[in-house]
Amino acid sequence: MSTTTLPLSQLVVSPKNVRDNPGDVTALAASIAAQGLIQNLVVSLTEEGTYKVDAGGRRFAALSLLAEQGKIEADFPVPVKIISGEDSTAVSLAENVQREAMNPVDELRAFKQLVDEGFTIDRVADTFGVTPLVVQRRLKLVAAAPELLELYRADDISIDQMLALCSTDDHEVQMHVWNTYGSMSWNNKPADLRRAVLTREVEADRDHRVAFIGGVAAYEAAGGEVRRDLFSTDGQAAILTNPELLDKLVADKLEATKENLLAEGWGWVEIWPTWDYSAAYAFGTLSMVAADLPEDAANRIAALNEEAEQLETEKEQLHTAAETEDRDLTDDEWERDDQIDERREAITAEIEQLEGAHKQYAPEAMPSAGVILCLQQSGLRIERGMVRAADRKNAAAALGDAGEITGGRETESAGRPKGDTVSDALRRSLLGHRNLAVQNVIAERPDAAKILLACWTVKELRGSSREVPSDLSISNGGYGYGTRTNHPITDDAGEASAAAFLAACKAAIKDLPTADGKLWDTLSEMKPAQLDKIIALGVALTVSVNEEHKGLTAKLLETLDFDVAEHFEPTADNYLGRVSKALVVEALTEAKQIKGEADSTALLAMKKGALAAEAEKRLAGTGWVPKGIRSPKPKAKKQAEPKAKAEPKAKAEAKVKGKPTTVAPKAKAPTKAAAEATQVAA
Repeated sequence: MSTTTLPLSQLVVSPKNVRDNPGDVTALAASIAAQGLIQNLVVSLTEEGTYKVDAGGRRFAALSLLAEQGKIEADFPVPVKIISGEDSTAVSLAENVQREAMNPVDELRAFKQLVDEGFTIDRVADTFGVTPLVVQRRLKLVAAAPELLELYRADDISIDQMLALCSTDDHEVQMHVWNTYGSMSWNNKPADLRRAVLTREVEADRDHRVAFIGGVAAYEAAGGEVRRDLFSTDGQAAILTNPELLDKLVADKLEATKENLLAEGWGWVEIWPTWDYSAAYAFGTLSMVAADLPEDAANRIAALNEEAEQLETEKEQLHTAAETEDRDLTDDEWERDDQIDERREAITAEIEQLEGAHKQYAPEAMPSAGVILCLQQSGLRIERGMVRAADRKNAAAALGDAGEITGGRETESAGRPKGDTVSDALRRSLLGHRNLAVQNVIAERPDAAKILLACWTVKELRGSSREVPSDLSISNGGYGYGTRTNHPITDDAGEASAAAFLAACKAAIKDLPTADGKLWDTLSEMKPAQLDKIIALGVALTVSVNEEHKGLTAKLLETLDFDVAEHFEPTADNYLGRVSKALVVEALTEAKQIKGEADSTALLAMKKGALAAEAEKRLAGTGWVPKGIRSPKPKAKKQAEPKAKAEPKAKAEAKVKGKPTTVAPKAKAPTKAAAEATQVAA
């Protein structure tokens, strides 16, 4: 195997190179332009006198791209290793099969070495074909303890948890905090870890956790050190110098409380670091059922019921006597009537209190329900009888006719979205993308914009647009009932597109007068096409289509021949990097971009970021879009009956009536856009 240089023009792709599709080589080309070709290509001689690239197909593609861009000459000298034709397949396989993506820890060390040698962040990014943000995030981990790096390499700790721990450079503190909090699934979020490494002292009289564990004495009994604040009012305020111990004592007490609650018979107990009302409302509530009353409570309730019946009888007698004598109640009688009502209300309240004090959760339903436990400023919050959606049927069956389950969700959990669903924020962002695409199309279709404006005007005159939310709205700023209401686009490229559309609308009118009179005069002198363009922009800027394809939204989109696939392409930022790996593979399957079961398995085994990037490449140009914003297939249009058949009938009718047989000139057929716009108005 000899090493030399060959002109780029003499190299061709080898059919034996196992990497058939080099993919996007833009970053690699930038790296080669900045650093040169670090690794030689492996080539073999062909019968035509050229050299086929058996190993290094992506590098060859990147060099070819640079030549196309004029950044290198067509005869650029390429360092190569020449091998015999018999060895070409083996070399190609060896290079591609043995190649492995770098672990983030390996990237960190490589990035650090280059930065230490004087490389800029951008130059490192170009060298490795990644973004500067990736380099910066990796370099933040320089402060991590070696043990944490090994945990990170083994996927036992997330990047965000690592970054939180690296808020301090003290390796001992990092490891102590991780060893303390790492196993606490309810208290090891990045924010919790960051607080733990930064907060080194606790003021006992300001932290509700101290009272929860039993005060400073309990902390000291566990071996905690205390420093007295000499500058406090009495000079005795306690400063706890071991916050990790305090957290451990809190966790131990919460765990003990959890065990006690489980011993009551509940199916589960969740510990929440903070109370989440939105999540709590997703749980149903198990009603309590009546239990056997003690003898004293039963006797008291019986006596109260008897008293209530006597009072009711007395009240009826008062009113009956007045009616018999055909008179109103006297002042004394009205006073007694009020006293009876007040006493009856008090009796009802006491009975409810007695019965409530002896109600209980049905033991047979408790295994299908649970408890949420949360430590708040005001103390420990314990919510019993919480029912998950998945357990609702079992709990209801166990209750039977004795009680019911109120509130909550009946079909799915309101916690984090399942793996086969998208988050609400992403759903709204996708709808925002769809609406922006519709606006761009309307801006080029004054015919549809004017019909839509007329529809809105009719609804305004009827008052219906204010009484019932329309399935399509036009309003100042777009704050109607459609998809632009609380549907912000959340990816950078989408936000840029929205800003560009707004800027284009403003640019179209920037030269118009600002004074009302001059503005009127200028607009009145415009040609109809110019005026139509302004109207279209105004309607487009404020239109908000409905999420569902129905009513005016459906009519408008059908008139525009709108297909969202022509305006939206899934990327890692706007969709693929924000859903589960299962949904990404599902998208590739629907787009027919998976080459069998083995390919599907390999994709699912990839890291989330790598899978999103790969999916973005494969889906490019396929026309695939997420289900929530897909345009329905256009309906088959009925062919109009030829008008030639109608004209003889008109002539015949004219003859019967004794009228001249001359028929009015045939009107021009309306354009497709005008015809469909008429349907919108109807």
